[in-house]
Amino acid sequence: MKVFVHGDSLYAWVAAGALAETGNAVAMDAAANSHFPEREPGLELLLDKQRHAGRLQCGRPLDDAREAGVHILASVGDPDQLRRIASHIVPLLTAPSVLLVMASLPVGTLDSLQSDIDRMASASPGGHGATVIGMPLFIREGSALADFYRPANLLLSGPRESAAMRLVLELLRPFARKAEHLMLVSHPAAELIKLGVTAMLAMRVSFINEMAALAARLDVDIEQVREGLAADPRIGSDYLQPGCGFGGPSLTHELTNYLETVKLHLNSPGLIGTVMAINDSQREVLFRKLWRFFRGRLSGRVVAIWGAAFKPGTASLDNSVVHPLLTALWAQGCTTVVYDPMAGQALSRQYAGQPLLVIAPTAVAAVQDADALVVVTAWEEFWNPDFDRVKAALINPVIFDGRNIYNPDYLKELGFRYFGIGRGETV
Repeated sequence: MKVFVHGDSLYAWVAAGALAETGNAVAMDAAANSHFPEREPGLELLLDKQRHAGRLQCGRPLDDAREAGVHILASVGDPDQLRRIASHIVPLLTAPSVLLVMASLPVGTLDSLQSDIDRMASASPGGHGATVIGMPLFIREGSALADFYRPANLLLSGPRESAAMRLVLELLRPFARKAEHLMLVSHPAAELIKLGVTAMLAMRVSFINEMAALAARLDVDIEQVREGLAADPRIGSDYLQPGCGFGGPSLTHELTNYLETVKLHLNSPGLIGTVMAINDSQREVLFRKLWRFFRGRLSGRVVAIWGAAFKPGTASLDNSVVHPLLTALWAQGCTTVVYDPMAGQALSRQYAGQPLLVIAPTAVAAVQDADALVVVTAWEEFWNPDFDRVKAALINPVIFDGRNIYNPDYLKELGFRYFGIGRGETV
């Protein structure tokens, strides 16, 4: 099947690589030197393989999209941008086509897009239109390929009995057979499902962070509370890990869409407004702990930071907790030495010319002569470091653990002062 992928996003590259591997002829308008593939484990290798096999072409002009039976729009979460892309596609169509939209959008966007396309088609010579099929993706950075190949929920929206839906189901057949759930729903239902899933996960994270703050006040170890909650089968353990706040490009964007939808239709910020406020406060918790520990005297100090990516398994810095932490420390005249196994170069590029930022080559190098160690991202290599070397390298044997990856009692035995999220010492 001939497929044209519009956009330069993680969704776009994952879809292009996976569809090419299953035998489709895939073309993309994005250039091959995009930064997205190198940030996702296994993706760059997959794309190189498909290009060499001749099933994937990158950097193609829009004219090449004329013969495609399916157009994938995977670069946008902005309705206006979505309409602009569609307005360029529709006049090129030589036959009825399918617009498969892989994006998280405000409720009502896809129905509105279909109406716009119908108007464009009626005004175009030849009058060839396109049917909009929605496919919100439930993929996570760091495991995007696995999530695409074996989706927990393959959710499609649009006219159920249409030729367009049958074509999309055929295109996705290699993945649908591995899906735990396959749902065909209306566009508004799919849009609300996607936003609702994101909002629910964010609520769990903010809830456990609020409980961590309460546990700290009550001198209770939040880890014991978390384990007790997770043991209840009605609750479980997913997204129930306290920390220094969530980030990432998709989550923040989708929460904003959900918040705007709630405000529009319910005239209230609703529960999600509180969730986002809790997270905004949580993203500052590490700096507040450092400020109180050093009694506001941060100027001239050196703080080692382990992790910069918004989550382990990715090089993405989008909306990472590290940004507000760095900004606050620099404002106090504090030097920051950061080590991240994947995101170090990206951080260096983003803050090129910042004299208070040093990128370390290793985790141990980062803590050399530092006044404190701060853990921002729970990379596997940080879980069991050589604590003797870490302690010897630090000026002050103090760790601020933003992801609760360490045992406070064990670190105390080793001679560290330990400040976690709802556990360890309070400051």
